[in-house]
Amino acid sequence: MAQASQLSDAGPGVGQSDVAEAPPPGFVALRGAKGFLENFGQIYVDRARRVVAIRIGPHHLNPLGIPHGGMLATLADTAIGMMMALETERKQPAVTVNLSMDYFDAARVGDWVEAHVEFDKLGSRLRFGGCRLMAGERCLLRATAIFSVLTPRA
Repeated sequence: MAQASQLSDAGPGVGQSDVAEAPPPGFVALRGAKGFLENFGQIYVDRARRVVAIRIGPHHLNPLGIPHGGMLATLADTAIGMMMALETERKQPAVTVNLSMDYFDAARVGDWVEAHVEFDKLGSRLRFGGCRLMAGERCLLRATAIFSVLTPRA
């Protein structure tokens, strides 16, 4: 999950080769990703709107030349989990126990893809939420997730 210290207001275009690649206003670059997400690509967050985003690059593509379904699933899972952690002030971490997706359309290299997150219930044992991945006005994917709140081990 994202830590608050990992969000930095780097401003538009930091680490990007030109102005066309700059994130829209309101997005902050997530810094210090570790493990699996370290090589995923630069993730951006607009916390106020509950949106996590990424610009699609060539390394996200499958052999058909479109973003890999697993890449989009990773973005959806990461966005839902990150926003849940922020919403609950990281009081108790939670892990994905179910992730369901419906794919509607494909993105293209250069597309700015946003995961718009919503919550159904943030309970003490289970949390329910979902998101839609959008490339402009096109809905690429709808995801629903259930997260289990971890309890301290004795």
